Amino acid sequence: MNESVLNAIKIIFLLGFTLHNLEEAIWLPKWSKYANKYHEPVESDQFVFAVIIITIMGYILTVLDFLVGDSGSFIHYVYLGFIGMMGLNSIFPHLAATIVLRKYAPGLVTALFLNLPLSLIIIIGHIQKGINIFSLLISIVLVSGLVLFSLKYLFRLGRILIDPPEQSSI
Repeated sequence: MNESVLNAIKIIFLLGFTLHNLEEAIWLPKWSKYANKYHEPVESDQFVFAVIIITIMGYILTVLDFLVGDSGSFIHYVYLGFIGMMGLNSIFPHLAATIVLRKYAPGLVTALFLNLPLSLIIIIGHIQKGINIFSLLISIVLVSGLVLFSLKYLFRLGRILIDPPEQSSI
């Protein structure tokens, strides 16, 4: 796949990623109360804050990859880890949650029809260009783990910033 086509797909991926995050931001907080058997429900403000931060990170990683992401560079593998994470996100939790709960998980349509195919095209394009597959897999695992770990703290920070606890006056 030539570089200009791959770059165009990276831009299209950002649009799909943004639509996916908008779909989640609108409907996932309410849905999370239904799915509380599997995870703690999240308030809308907390979730929107976390989604905004993750979306910004996705854009920053993409810009950095365009600017300094030579094949084999640290930035390039972090970017591909992010792309792989979003591909995995289509299956776990979106598809899995929809099957297990027998209720549509917000983000499933955009995940399966935008994020998953576009992430696969990007990753396959880079594999064809000769990236190290072991390093790619490690980067996907590490970026996925880091983002999953950070969600709890992003939710907490969103709650503090958007709905701060009342201060008692002395």
